Amino acid sequence: MKIFENECDSGPMISEYDVISVDADGHGPRRVQVCREERVHLEVNGSHIASLTVSPRELAEFACGYCVTEGIVPGIFAISEVEVEGDRIHVAAPAIEREILARPKEIRTSGGVGVIQDEHTMRVPLPIAARVSRSVIYCAMECLNDHAVLWRETGGTHCTVLYDTTGTAVSHAEDVGRHNSVDKAIGKALLSGIDPGKTFLCCSGRMPEGMVSKVYHAKIPIVVTNNAPSAAGIDLARRVKLTLAGFVRPPRMNIYSVPERILLG
Repeated sequence: MKIFENECDSGPMISEYDVISVDADGHGPRRVQVCREERVHLEVNGSHIASLTVSPRELAEFACGYCVTEGIVPGIFAISEVEVEGDRIHVAAPAIEREILARPKEIRTSGGVGVIQDEHTMRVPLPIAARVSRSVIYCAMECLNDHAVLWRETGGTHCTVLYDTTGTAVSHAEDVGRHNSVDKAIGKALLSGIDPGKTFLCCSGRMPEGMVSKVYHAKIPIVVTNNAPSAAGIDLARRVKLTLAGFVRPPRMNIYSVPERILLG
């Protein structure tokens, strides 16, 4: 795959603002750091797919991840070229039919724009091969913020980390949108030659249906979050045999689907 990125296409991630800070001891002037967001326009084979608001870094990785997690392409192998040019991201996927690119879009509860998913295309169950111990999952969640550099500086980003089954981080990303952080982390893993089917995904934020469908399209068998799933997210995870765990806050968690992938002993 060829990737073309201009240096000017990676803008600053943080801006500084003077504010009045108020606490129990009073109030006064303070300079704070705030995460930036920018609008980008994604095109595949010259067709406009979506305009999305993202943190302005790792845009090629984002585009690759988005195309896979939204089911636009069947895998990273289908993408031949990505070019980031200003606020436009051009993806070349020669074998993709125009009908796929014309699928209607929706605004999701996460605030992201995604391809409306056909229930009939998301019924093939994921294999039960991958298994992860409870202790590895707890450790992964506790280490999530170690990768959240921007969050520690601004408090304004979400973080996603892919771990192998031993608990080693193999890919991570931060973004103002939790859906974007998932796309970026998966895109980075795919571009590095990592098989997502041999990982589990750990992230911050809620897990509605649109987020679960992203994980499913990437063929990741386990997703864990420190927050709540939605009913539609649980129903989809059960239908496609994807392990979904929420409220993962050691020593507790709720396993909503396919608990046999998590070793509880």
